[in-house]
Order: sequence, then structure tokens, then C-alpha cells
Amino acid sequence: MKFKISRELKSAVFAILALILFLWGYNFLKGKDLLKKYHTYYAVFDDVNGIDNSTPVKLQGLPVGSIQRMKFREKDHKIVLTLNIDSEYFIPKDSKIKIEGSGVLGGRDMVLSLGFSPEAAKDGDTLQSVKAGGFSELIGNAQQQLEELVFNTNKLIKNLNEIFNEANKANLSATLLNVKQLTMELRSLTRESKILISENRSSIRRTMQSLEATGKNAEEITTQLKEADYRKLLENLTKSTENLNKILQDLQAGKGSLGKLTKDEALYENLNKTTQSLNALLEDLKRNPRRYVHFSLFGKKDKKKE
Repeated sequence: MKFKISRELKSAVFAILALILFLWGYNFLKGKDLLKKYHTYYAVFDDVNGIDNSTPVKLQGLPVGSIQRMKFREKDHKIVLTLNIDSEYFIPKDSKIKIEGSGVLGGRDMVLSLGFSPEAAKDGDTLQSVKAGGFSELIGNAQQQLEELVFNTNKLIKNLNEIFNEANKANLSATLLNVKQLTMELRSLTRESKILISENRSSIRRTMQSLEATGKNAEEITTQLKEADYRKLLENLTKSTENLNKILQDLQAGKGSLGKLTKDEALYENLNKTTQSLNALLEDLKRNPRRYVHFSLFGKKDKKKE
């Protein structure tokens, strides 16, 4: 048995598809993609001139959402904007939404300025609103800046007139004349220097070569002297060390007077006894000098031994 679709069912399916397509197209024209997830935020302004429901919300020039709805709030006569922002963007809690003029003809943009809070704005939060001046305010600011520029220009001209009076003009003319003369002298000196260098270029080159050769010779001589001094010093140290070792070996072997003195105990004892006898003789000589020395102006006289 074949299943037959009635005309009414076909019409209903077609109507539903047409409604879905209409809703998708309507939201697409408003800048909202039904396949994306959005967060809803609110912004409150006194004036939204130049803004409508399809105005995109931009972040550094990149569209990240759009205005979903605009509603007048009667209690304070303000306009409440419902903003749909793509959920893939992190919106800090202290972010600001601003209306900026994009041209002279009155076109406006919604600009989102991200804050620095680590906490994200929650769905349904109200962002801080900042309104920029319109074209008339821009004209007023430009006029004020122009007036300040004219005033500063007039003040500058007045100061210049005071500076460039007759006396200062004469001084300035004299200074410029001196500068001109100095410049001419510098040019002349530079020209003469170039000619002098050009005429003596070969001599200068030979002089530089001679200086370079002299420097190399001096370096070689210094190197040789250093090497010779080091070599001689090492030879002297070696000889001194050998002689000292030989002397120490002779002392150890008992050679020579000093070696015998250190090794021969009998010689040491005899020398010690001789020293003691000499000391006793000197002491006796001090006490009894007449016993050893006889002197008389009238000749010798025999004296009995004491």
C-alpha cells in the first residue's frame, strides 16, 4: 500500500521551511548568525543618533556582534541597547562600549574597548557606555584649536618683531657676515690642504711605510731582548741551583773545613778547647799585664818572679 502525502501536509511543511528560511535571512541581514552562540549585554546612552538595529559592534575594526534591540526607558529618558556579542571573545567586566562618528555625513559605529579585569562580563551585564562627540562637537573643537593656533601665531610674530629690531638686525647682519667670511676661509684652507696632500702623497706614503717598518723592527728587537733575558735568567738560576746542591753534598760528605767541622767531632772538641784556653789567656792578660809585658825607660831590671 503506497503512503500518500496529502496536499495539506505538503503545504504545512513548505510553510515551516519558508518561515525558518525567513527567520534565518532576517537575522543574517541583522548581522546575527543562527549557528553561532552569542552573549547578551546592555548599554545605556542619552542619544543614539546614527545608530540602528543593524549597526555592527566592532573590536579594533573587527565585527564581533551587533545591536539586537533599541528601547526607550521612560523613567530616566535614556536609550537601552541590547547587544549580541560572539561568545568566542573574552569580554572583561570593565570593558566599555562607545559610539564613534565615522564620517562627516553622520554615520556612526559601535566600538567595543576591552578592559583589563581578569573577570569576564556575565551574560546580561550592562557595559559602561562612553559617547563621543558628533560632527558639530568636532567642528567646535576644531574651531577652538584654530583660535588657539591663531593666538599663538600672533604671539610668535610679535616676539619675532621684538627680536628683529634695528639694533638686533645690525648685529645679526654682522654675525652672518662673519660666518660667511669664516666659511670662505675654511673652504680656502680645505682647498690648500687637499693640494698639499696631493703634492706630498708619495712622501707621506713613504713616511708611513718607514714608520710601519720601524715599528715592526722595534717589536722584533723587544721580543728578542725578552727572550734573551728570560733565557739568561733561567741559565743563571740553573747554575746557582747546581752550585748550591754541590755545596750541600760536600757538607753532607764532610768535605772542606766547614764539612769537617760539622762531621769531625774530635776537631770540634779541639777547636772548642782552644777557644776556651784563648779566653782564659785573655782574662789573665787583663788581670796581670806586667807578667807578660816589661817596659822601662832606663833599661831592664831583673825582677823576681812573683
